[in-house]
Amino acid sequence: MAYPHFIAVDASSYEEEAHPIAIAWSMADGLIKTTLIQPDDGWNDWDYALEDIHGISQDTLYQRGETTWAIVRELENDLEQTWLMTDDPERIEPLLSKIYEACNRELSIELGNHGEDITDQTALAEATDQLFHHQLTCDERVLIMLQLWAKQHGLTDKLPEQDLEQD
Repeated sequence: MAYPHFIAVDASSYEEEAHPIAIAWSMADGLIKTTLIQPDDGWNDWDYALEDIHGISQDTLYQRGETTWAIVRELENDLEQTWLMTDDPERIEPLLSKIYEACNRELSIELGNHGEDITDQTALAEATDQLFHHQLTCDERVLIMLQLWAKQHGLTDKLPEQDLEQD
């Protein structure tokens, strides 16, 4: 069974200058990958209030984050298609674009809303509430979207166990 790809990105702030700090995506087998992102030169925006929520400091990003090149290479290697679903395409696309721009590349991924093919409106409403009203990390958001899709398609018992520890 091949699962669709879901993606989520955490940002340094809610401002327009925000840059990506963590990224998570699901693979065709239903497993989720996640990593911190080392800031590129010129990515200076930072909201300390969000740091208190997600627990990621700027020092942690520089010490444990992957380079934008490494992230693009791994993401593209993992994708079987360039169409990914996300919880907030308008917010995620500019963050993904910043990753690609840091590599002097055009964004080669198209995004769609994860709820487009969900017919269970109650389950969609519950997932939307979780996604937008709780401070969830990108890997937790990908897991919610993946679980909702699996429920829609009667595959919840087929999802692999997830270890949401970051690399």
